[in-house]
Amino acid sequence: MTALLEVNDLRVHLFTGRGVVRAVDGIGFSLEPGRSLGIVGESGCGKSMTALSLLRLIPQPPARIVSGQILFDGADVVTMNAAALRELRGNRIAMIYQDPMTTLNPVFNIGEQIAESVRLHRGAARATAAARAIEMLRLVGIPDPVRVASAYPHQLSGGMRQRAVIAMALACDPRLLIADEPTTALDVTIQAQILELLRRLQTELGMAVILITHDLGVIADLVDDVVVMYAGKVVEHAPVSRLFAAPAHPYTQGLLRSVPSLDSRVHRLRTIEGAVPSPFAMPSGCPFQPRCAHAMDVCHELEPSLTPAGGGALAACWLLTQQPHAPDAATGALARS
Repeated sequence: MTALLEVNDLRVHLFTGRGVVRAVDGIGFSLEPGRSLGIVGESGCGKSMTALSLLRLIPQPPARIVSGQILFDGADVVTMNAAALRELRGNRIAMIYQDPMTTLNPVFNIGEQIAESVRLHRGAARATAAARAIEMLRLVGIPDPVRVASAYPHQLSGGMRQRAVIAMALACDPRLLIADEPTTALDVTIQAQILELLRRLQTELGMAVILITHDLGVIADLVDDVVVMYAGKVVEHAPVSRLFAAPAHPYTQGLLRSVPSLDSRVHRLRTIEGAVPSPFAMPSGCPFQPRCAHAMDVCHELEPSLTPAGGGALAACWLLTQQPHAPDAATGALARS
């Protein structure tokens, strides 16, 4: 199947007074129509910058796409003119941001904000757009959508606001939905409801989804494939079942070991030693080597490239070529539990 989205060697740099930060450093992945992809990693690894880059929404200055391609339906987003970008954003590609309160405009009611994108992209009459807004609120499971359409953001709960944001994103039937930490500000019960909603809508509407999160638990049964990022780079790319059953990169193994378990006899909570390197002083070789218990001489000298790791997975780790490498036993136990 032809890829709907294809990202090739994307590099986004931040030009600051202290120097250049390589926020996104040569990443690549593809996504087919109707499929879902999770992008995970610690805060500051480049997840959100990647998401914003897909729609050319990075803050300029200080950020700039310095190289690479973002091909959507065969057209390169990097070289699109302003008119083409306006037609793309909110229409063929939609995005859900982390905080619905900052996404929604406090001086317009919910129905007006959803209807605006329908009028803009579809040329719909005001009455038709208003009806579409109510239809979308009903689709995302909001009770009494007519009343909610006339409400203002501050009159809704956090979960209701996030559902309204999802309704606004889907109003023009996008082919790709990007969800950047869509449940961060919500409690656990509402998180589960929002994730179930996204799962149901993807199935019903047949759209492709990119889910960006720092929480591996969120993507466990929600996406088809996973990209793990560290320090602006892709360190592992694998089908979700393979990632949990047999993580190939030491960083991915560390992330899985740090997930709390209800049974401490099976899985003892452990942290990843050390800290993410300063973006102004990246280590030589593999960016994870200062924190890796398996680091070898080559890890300090040369940066690894993505290498086949079995089961359709790719990992950027010298352990795959320098010596036999098996997943950590505790990690495997976690994946099976």
